[in-house]
Amino acid sequence: MKSLLLTLISTKKGLNVLDEEFEDDLYRKSLLIFSVYGIVKFIFDFDEQTNEKGFFLNLLEFGMSILFSIIIGLIFSYILYKVGKWINGKSNFVEIFSLFAYSYFPIIIGLIIIGILKKTEYEIGNYNNIYLRYFILFLSWLFSIKIIFQGLIKFNKYGIKKAILNLSILIGFIIGLYFLLPNLIIE
Repeated sequence: MKSLLLTLISTKKGLNVLDEEFEDDLYRKSLLIFSVYGIVKFIFDFDEQTNEKGFFLNLLEFGMSILFSIIIGLIFSYILYKVGKWINGKSNFVEIFSLFAYSYFPIIIGLIIIGILKKTEYEIGNYNNIYLRYFILFLSWLFSIKIIFQGLIKFNKYGIKKAILNLSILIGFIIGLYFLLPNLIIE
């Protein structure tokens, strides 16, 4: 937990602490972070008023949300890892996987804040905070990209240009998926 908060507050110090941890611990923590993302996403996307499914279908959807988050994390981490190896990066898969998971932490915080804003808007009847929600989401994505960018430079031991190339290929892949699979919503 210390490395997670430190990565958010002071990215370089947090990445140094992250680099000193054992790979097994990093892998377990990363799976947990992706699971928490799936849980948060499910909770704040769940609408009690329009839900007519039974308990077991909701439980299945909850489990699928967690599993889907983990699988997406594994796939995108693998893409970052392979592109990094292609441009002579020095990291291993667990370092990139944990880096990608740690970069999800600002997004999780942003989703929690947005979810709380949505719930309070429905209770008090004020629906004017849409721009604030987009701003919070934008800030969380900005922090996430900052963590990934600095981590790629540190773990792959290459310069800014190669880190930009590595990250831009991943972002291009995500954008390509978004347009190729219109039913898949990536927030």
